[in-house]
Amino acid sequence: MLFASVALCPALEEVVNFPGFVGRFGLNLDDPILIFLNIAESLNPMRVMESDSLASVKLRFQSIKGFFVKKQKVLYDGRELARDYVHHELTLDGENGENVIHLLIKKSSKVIAKPKDFSVEHVVVNHEIELPSLLKELISSTIEGLEKGNAPIKSSDGSGGAYFMQDQSGHKYVSVFKPIDEEPMAVNNPHGLPLSLDGEGLKKGTQVGEGAFREVAAYLLDYPMTGPRTFPHDQRGFAGVPPTTMVKCLHKDFNHPNGYSFSQENAKIGSLQMFVSNVGTCEDMGYGVFPVDQVHKISVLDIRLANADRHGGNILVSRDGNDGQIVLTPIDHGYCFPNKFEDCTFEWLYWPQAKEPYSLETLEYIKALDAEQDIELLRFHGWEIPPSCARVFRISTMLLKKGAAKGLTPFAIGSILCRETLEKESVIEQIIYEAEAIWSPETTEEEFISTVCDIMDRYLDQYSLN
Repeated sequence: MLFASVALCPALEEVVNFPGFVGRFGLNLDDPILIFLNIAESLNPMRVMESDSLASVKLRFQSIKGFFVKKQKVLYDGRELARDYVHHELTLDGENGENVIHLLIKKSSKVIAKPKDFSVEHVVVNHEIELPSLLKELISSTIEGLEKGNAPIKSSDGSGGAYFMQDQSGHKYVSVFKPIDEEPMAVNNPHGLPLSLDGEGLKKGTQVGEGAFREVAAYLLDYPMTGPRTFPHDQRGFAGVPPTTMVKCLHKDFNHPNGYSFSQENAKIGSLQMFVSNVGTCEDMGYGVFPVDQVHKISVLDIRLANADRHGGNILVSRDGNDGQIVLTPIDHGYCFPNKFEDCTFEWLYWPQAKEPYSLETLEYIKALDAEQDIELLRFHGWEIPPSCARVFRISTMLLKKGAAKGLTPFAIGSILCRETLEKESVIEQIIYEAEAIWSPETTEEEFISTVCDIMDRYLDQYSLN
């Protein structure tokens, strides 16, 4: 816990008042509030605006130098500051473990705090998990953009509510926020879609209100080549799913059909994903220019997660800064982890790259995948994947691993998982029906998956011969 009490620090104050010190950091003492954090004998200036809440200031404390404190208290005259706005003239001392953090807050003149009109908070699901610095920076930059008055911009694409969050300059996007209550067929969907009567989403086998969890899960399970990440981490995943986390966000420009007031009752929980600069999507150009390895990495992700919504519009196209090579980035994973395979669709299935064999590097990556380990990882991060979805995930991972080991291409494996037409059941559905035909109420999940495994081997042997 970070304790901060009123105690003058003359040495630090003397340094701060040294001529030219403030100007060196592009600051001036006419700013409403200046805070200097002394961490490991290094002074770190931070500007605090009149409209800042204590909560946002504490969050920014954590982002500086990447240090993290689960609980913070700021005290004034022995009392914790719990008011909404920073408006005290203070000099603070604080302690974090063995490091002393000196906080000097200066005000040049009396200011009247303006009401805060937004909030962004990370949703903590497990206090044992330290948020990676990449995600801390993502949240911090989102807050900084809002502090400058750069409001969320609602996307015109897609069937759910999605908002581009801007940086401080207002010239760049830094993140994309997708509120749970604005998902397709959810209660506050901004596009007028009807409310789901049975809870099922637009895609069969999915549930309304779970899209944000699935977005985060796709990022968590997109391991780098080295295997499952250790936390905290900043490693890029194999398929390149952008860093994603759960946040609670409050702003008047989100969809509030019943009216808006600055109250936590109007706060929205959803996924916050890093915005990826791009030159368009795969829909905007011919698929012939896409590198084989870039298509294959997305095929691995989609087959494994049984994606029910992979189309060209949710694959971003970027150019590598070094040599201009095309890089594909998969986004929109709210329809992954369904509880049945009926709506699984992969647009890349019809691209020539899908008929090329996997590289040795990709085969090694697939070989190391472990569905049970993945399910446990999601549980550790707060999502108890529903049993029916866990079953589909186990089977899709099994199909990917077995098919790749037998030398099948992404096209061959994907064709087993996806339907040729809306009415014709896929091969994987037929395999499951065969297993269910010999299933009994006493059969355990482990026994059922073992039965599916045996039947799948028989089908795959036929594919290997063709």
